[in-house]
Amino acid sequence: MEIAQKEILRYLGYRRQQPDPMTAQLLAECLTELKTVMREGVVFQRYPLEKQGDRIRLQGANLTIHSKDLSQHLRQADQCFLLAATLGLAPDQRIAAYTKLDLTRALIMDACATAAIEAFCDEVQAQLKAKVAKEGYGLTSRFSPGYGDLSITLQRAILEVLRAYPRIGLTVNEDHILLPRKSVTAFIGLKKENECGPGQERPSPKAGGEEDNHCRRCPDQTCRYRKGGDSNG
Repeated sequence: MEIAQKEILRYLGYRRQQPDPMTAQLLAECLTELKTVMREGVVFQRYPLEKQGDRIRLQGANLTIHSKDLSQHLRQADQCFLLAATLGLAPDQRIAAYTKLDLTRALIMDACATAAIEAFCDEVQAQLKAKVAKEGYGLTSRFSPGYGDLSITLQRAILEVLRAYPRIGLTVNEDHILLPRKSVTAFIGLKKENECGPGQERPSPKAGGEEDNHCRRCPDQTCRYRKGGDSNG
């Protein structure tokens, strides 16, 4: 799994500038340490969708969602993957320990872990994309609780549907925060590849030579990376 340094720097708040040698060395050390302790886990399930206005029901999952933004995101999809992924507990433990000992290292480790969970999800999604392409389907980008009007309170229901705790050790606290923290839940729509438009999976910069425009489609108007004009992978 490739974890891009530019993504780590973006999470650290860098704006197109390179880190000084000392920071670059610390970043390399944190990234190496993270790779030795993280234990990736993922569960996902594919569901047919039943849609009516802003109401979406995942058939067979006993899960109904009311969300204008998710409905818009999945408007061309007739199925979706429900996904939960995590880096495991160890990154959280290292970050917490460094917070008491070396705050700079803690911040860099946190940014490395944030970039790592996104890279892991990208890797899983690439595998799913290759699988469904054989059926004539493409994928939308990921859409997670907390985006737009999709309530973060859905986290518990998603984990229960996927049996995420017994399978990958992923749970949620009373504030609906995923534990371990470096974890993601998401909806990924499936739609016939001859259907196109906003919400489809973003083009690969390597394949299409186009700048990633995921941020421009994301409904989260509060994200500091969007405000800064950066493109979020």
